[in-house]
Amino acid sequence: MQFHNSSLRSWILLIDLRKIILLSTVQCFFSSSLFTQEETAVNPESVAAKIGVVRIVEPGLFDYQSKDYLVRMRAWGVTFPNRGQPGFEEAIAFTEEQLLDRNLTIELRAEFDRQNLKVVDIFTGPEKVNFSRECIENGMGWHNEVESMRNGAYAIAQLKAKRRELGIWKYGNSYQVLPHDKDIPTPLLRSMIEQNPFSSSLNYWVTTFGKIHRPGCSFYERGRGSLSRRPVGDNCRICGGTNPKRD
Repeated sequence: MQFHNSSLRSWILLIDLRKIILLSTVQCFFSSSLFTQEETAVNPESVAAKIGVVRIVEPGLFDYQSKDYLVRMRAWGVTFPNRGQPGFEEAIAFTEEQLLDRNLTIELRAEFDRQNLKVVDIFTGPEKVNFSRECIENGMGWHNEVESMRNGAYAIAQLKAKRRELGIWKYGNSYQVLPHDKDIPTPLLRSMIEQNPFSSSLNYWVTTFGKIHRPGCSFYERGRGSLSRRPVGDNCRICGGTNPKRD
């Protein structure tokens, strides 16, 4: 009788031990299953959070993370000061403020430029404010007329910035003066035939379209044209050309 009771106790202990092992196995299975579900739920959100502008390289130049690729882009129609030039720090801070962690709409202008950058139009916020025009109007950069084909809205924005001496325009007009190739000296006789050497040394800028601009005009030495002391053409409506406007 005593032997029977001890055997019974051993069987009961064995059954309890099996129950404990079974419960532990089931608990581990559900824990691992829940952990896997949590991972699959979190990962898509972390991937989606990366889509957008992830790095500002220079003013108007940035890295954009799409779903599959990291693409380097630059803003269309605006040129910015280079690193070390006056206005550079202001321009890069403005770019960071406008493009990082913002809702952007991007439209492709050119697949690639000479630096293998995608050229894009950028619109910020639900109002779709044009980023390039905002940069020009706030003096963070100047209007790239060659690229934009003299976009009217950009030209007006630049005139406003220059009149208010915002941003780069606090430092004068040095940014819009493009380097010229050194010309071969012209004989004095030839210069006397083309223009009077005893007249005023004021040089006017005459565009290929026949518009005359005087020094200080936003269109002076911009685009295609030539300098002349005796210009022929139509005077600019902004600066007055050969007939300067009086304030």
